[in-house]
Amino acid sequence: MSWGVFMSWRTLLIQQKCHLSKKNGQLFCKRDDGVVSVPIEDITIIILETPQATITSSLLAELQEQNVVLITCNGKHMPNGMLLPLLPHSRVSEVAFLQNQWSSPFRKRCWQKIVKAKINNQARSLEISGRKSVSTLRQMARRVQSGDPKNREAQAAREYWSSLMGDGFVRGATDFANNALNYGYMVLRAVVARSLVSYGLLPCFGLHHDNNLNAFNLADDILEPFRPMVDQAVMNILKSGGIKDDLSRDIRQEMALLAVQQVRINDEVQTITNAADVTAYSLVNAIRDKDAALLKLPDFVI
Repeated sequence: MSWGVFMSWRTLLIQQKCHLSKKNGQLFCKRDDGVVSVPIEDITIIILETPQATITSSLLAELQEQNVVLITCNGKHMPNGMLLPLLPHSRVSEVAFLQNQWSSPFRKRCWQKIVKAKINNQARSLEISGRKSVSTLRQMARRVQSGDPKNREAQAAREYWSSLMGDGFVRGATDFANNALNYGYMVLRAVVARSLVSYGLLPCFGLHHDNNLNAFNLADDILEPFRPMVDQAVMNILKSGGIKDDLSRDIRQEMALLAVQQVRINDEVQTITNAADVTAYSLVNAIRDKDAALLKLPDFVI
């Protein structure tokens, strides 16, 4: 786009030199050839891809007030940082206390449910792509126990990636597919983290992830069943012949659209952004009632 500003509902991707400011509830993007404005209340995520964008402190403060996540990127356009709103939730002290007191059995039951949902969504991704191992993954999902002591998640991952991408694929390499996956995961990680904070949850305290150096352990837990949606988006790009050495601007725009992709949750079709809110709200209820069955997680839209 000539503006270097890609806007889908709730996602703003800044790709060219500009100055960002705010006035009367509007975000203003000023370039040498003019100005464009967007209502801040319509934005969920801003991705700053260009190092040539400047932003006012008053806009930064307003983005936090409006619960907007700001993602920064490195010189290769890959997300490398996140400014997350720390909003004053009406029950933040209560939720934080309950979160700090949750029991090991409760966390293990929640993790069991998350792993099951992730593997079932991986199976659905394989089914959509016309790949084998669909029934194998569904059987693995049924066998996940509390806390996943048999590490069915890792077993399913090996089967899944081999079937989805082929035997030569190595997760974590620096090729096009992995870069696209990492970009998409970071976008959805920001969506999930925003929802958790919105409902008074502290993202550093995880159900399963517990790295002391990770400020987003809980976000990484909740992200797991959303990951196959990113995988399927990358597969669609690969099938269309969009593979290149680096992520093109168009492909990065497509990955930014993941926040508004539709999923099914709690028997309703929602965008991923809304689904993350449903999951966060349900987790608060699950923590309060000490009942992991109350946790709501996303499924692919059939």
